[in-house]
Amino acid sequence: MKRYQALVILPLIFLMACQPDNGSIRPNVNHDGEYIKPDKKAAELNTQLGLSYLQRGEYETALDKLEKALKQDPNSSSAHHTIAILYDNLGEVEQAEYHYRRAVDIAPKYSQAQNNYGVFLCKQGKYGDSIERFLIAIENPLYRNPDQAYENAGLCAQQIPDVAMAEQYLRTALQMNPRLGKALLGMAEISYQQGDYATSQTYIDRYRTVAQWTPNALLQAIRTARRMNDENAVASYIVLLRGRFPDSDQAKQISGGY
Repeated sequence: MKRYQALVILPLIFLMACQPDNGSIRPNVNHDGEYIKPDKKAAELNTQLGLSYLQRGEYETALDKLEKALKQDPNSSSAHHTIAILYDNLGEVEQAEYHYRRAVDIAPKYSQAQNNYGVFLCKQGKYGDSIERFLIAIENPLYRNPDQAYENAGLCAQQIPDVAMAEQYLRTALQMNPRLGKALLGMAEISYQQGDYATSQTYIDRYRTVAQWTPNALLQAIRTARRMNDENAVASYIVLLRGRFPDSDQAKQISGGY
């Protein structure tokens, strides 16, 4: 069965004022070796503008603002983090990894950057490094979203695959926040794989109350309902899948008899 792989970078990035690690700060010099006095206020403003344009999908303007921010303050962890997400969205893997790394090297306690770097690494198949980033994020007692980091760690562990690790992290995430849709779907998959179809159905039912249907979620719902001998539910889910996501791989799987 195709595993659920939708690790998503949070659409709203919390830019945090972090105390940088002095060992990671680089001198502010230009290409000619001349000292540049950092303008932190201007850099922060351009970072916020870049973030705003990024969230609106205006990538070219966002890139311009973020490049200006990094010229004004090359050691701005927020600017590195935001431009890393931009490059990630553009598929510029090397650039994205460089700036994610700079962001967390400058400010190791910048937990949102650690989390997003972990998401990036998991997409690259670097599962061990990815989970390490999520755990670093969680270690910060001031981090506001440890439930999401646990959820991401569990989803990444599923891709290793390490079912025991995935279950541990997903359960912890759901203890913190019972409304995490991806964690609920991940647990539905794990329960299904373990042959516990009734529990899988319970997780699907919970998922329906907190999240929008996705092709993967509907495919899991169809398979679970089939195992539960609920043909009415199977038919209903198939109609939803074909109606909402007619061109998806999951809809094609259904047409092929799954």
